[in-house]
Amino acid sequence: MIASNAAPPAPVGQPHPDGPDPWLDEVRAQREAWEAERAAARAIHEQRRRINHPRGAARQEAWEEDVRRRRAERQERIERDRELFRDLGPGPLPIPMPVDPRSPEEQAERARPGGPAVTPPGWNNLWYFRGF
Repeated sequence: MIASNAAPPAPVGQPHPDGPDPWLDEVRAQREAWEAERAAARAIHEQRRRINHPRGAARQEAWEEDVRRRRAERQERIERDRELFRDLGPGPLPIPMPVDPRSPEEQAERARPGGPAVTPPGWNNLWYFRGF
């Protein structure tokens, strides 16, 4: 049996007694070096592409800016809707429900199968029949 001065391995889920394993720092350094090399190669490629294809690069940058803008608008809408949803709470709805201005007889006739089609007030369906 070979005697070792190294600390015994820590059980799974327990921190190592000497701190993080030394090989973990080495792996992390290798990964960071690889990522830095990849980022440098990507930057060189992008620079070469911008020089060789200025119109395409301008179009790509405009597209990326449009994507960023739409993503920010969508995120803003999500945040606004989230706040509205949180403000609802368990009480009654803050927005009053629309009241149907028709008489109960007209409502019953429209609800009956075979009755006139239900259309919102002020709806003009003529555009459909003009061939659009």
